[in-house]
Amino acid sequence: MQFSFLMCSERSGSNLITRMLDAHSQVCGPATKHLINPVARNAFRYEPLEQPEGWRAMLDDIHALLNADFSHWRHAFSRESLAGLAEPGDLPGLIRRVFEAEAQAHGKQQVFVKENQVYEFVAFLLIHFPRAHYVYQVRDPRDMALSWKNNPGHPGGVCRAARQWQADQQHSLKLYNDLRRLGRARLLHYEALISAPEEALRPVLAMMGLAWEPRMLAFHESELTRANAGQQHAWANLDKALMADNRHKYREALTADEIRAVECICRHEMRSLGYACDFAPEVLDHFAAEALSAFEQADNQAKRHEPPGSVRANVEAKKRFYQHPASGPLPTA
Repeated sequence: MQFSFLMCSERSGSNLITRMLDAHSQVCGPATKHLINPVARNAFRYEPLEQPEGWRAMLDDIHALLNADFSHWRHAFSRESLAGLAEPGDLPGLIRRVFEAEAQAHGKQQVFVKENQVYEFVAFLLIHFPRAHYVYQVRDPRDMALSWKNNPGHPGGVCRAARQWQADQQHSLKLYNDLRRLGRARLLHYEALISAPEEALRPVLAMMGLAWEPRMLAFHESELTRANAGQQHAWANLDKALMADNRHKYREALTADEIRAVECICRHEMRSLGYACDFAPEVLDHFAAEALSAFEQADNQAKRHEPPGSVRANVEAKKRFYQHPASGPLPTA
């Protein structure tokens, strides 16, 4: 079964493109469980995985994550069925078959996986999914920062969002350009996706060996998509038709200082990705030198971080991977 992976900052349309591709007759885009990221980054803590103790602990924690009250899949995994998917120690096979089981439940032939910070575990993907394709989606950081600010699930304000966007693009641009040269990655702007979806997605679909299907515009009519839209505040728009005008809202909703701060932080990556700053370079230079530090400190403290219960359930399930006792000290350089 062919796999494709999404590289995208949070609040940048990652769930939208996943749902649109999921509406294709041959693609399954499961609602995110944030599975591969914590597993791949912490597998060393469970070694040796071939031994019963480590493998059982890994299965227990994956089972808890898959069944956390965060997102809905069609396939349900019992602890026993999960254990039957792979031999002890075959973690890549287990992960692959988890996603394949969900795709098979939908009668689909390809899997499109959304995970955060793909660059943190790209070695795992390149080794164990050697034929996978990658979609690199990016959104204007000022609109991304506005969405981040308005979402109770994210800590901090627009500066925290801008720092995350900047870091994501710095890592993802390096990865994207290497993969692009191999013909295994496509860049997609969120603004193009919502304004001209067929034109924007045709190159992505061609890379995946697929053709455009008009049914992809009806992604919001899926029963499972509607169920997930009601599960998270961040996914509330997924049960609505494509909003072609969902761009440049920052110009009315953010203050001038908030816009200046985002542009100060992100301007170099913005230029690389085709986003023009509203403020002149000399204005941003002055703001960076005189006001950014104090503004950023105040901005990050202004917002209370109160993630909803379903988000907390996912966070607690992921913590199990980071808190599992390591089998020994990490090797030193």
